[in-house]
Amino acid sequence: MADVKNVGLSIINANAPNQKKVTVSYTLQFDPAEAGKQFQVVIRLWGEDLPGDEEQPPDDLRYTFMFGLKSYTSVVAQAGSMNFHQTRDVITGTLNEDPGFREIPVAPDTTIKIPHGDEVYATVTLSQLSTTARSSTVKMLL
Repeated sequence: MADVKNVGLSIINANAPNQKKVTVSYTLQFDPAEAGKQFQVVIRLWGEDLPGDEEQPPDDLRYTFMFGLKSYTSVVAQAGSMNFHQTRDVITGTLNEDPGFREIPVAPDTTIKIPHGDEVYATVTLSQLSTTARSSTVKMLL
């Protein structure tokens, strides 16, 4: 049975000052009987809402990797493991799942603002493409 394993997430600074370079790596595992069949892969980034965050669960969708105009990519299965990685430049604000800040007093009448930490994780969803067959056309008069 098809499976997704070893999902990894890396977020580093991108070349643009308001963007992060986000890389999701993953392994797809296929049985020999699935070889040659087509599957769809959807990659999403989620903001994790932890106790004490301003936002409460459930976790919120922050970003979906696009493949042209589609929100998925197609893969033709090969028996065994197939390793992939996808990288996107994402606007930093998109990853800001805990907006706001806390103020820390450092002197009388002086505070510094510390942004809330953000917790982000990736999901990789694998689904087999359904197949559609068409009948021949039937002519009729109604």
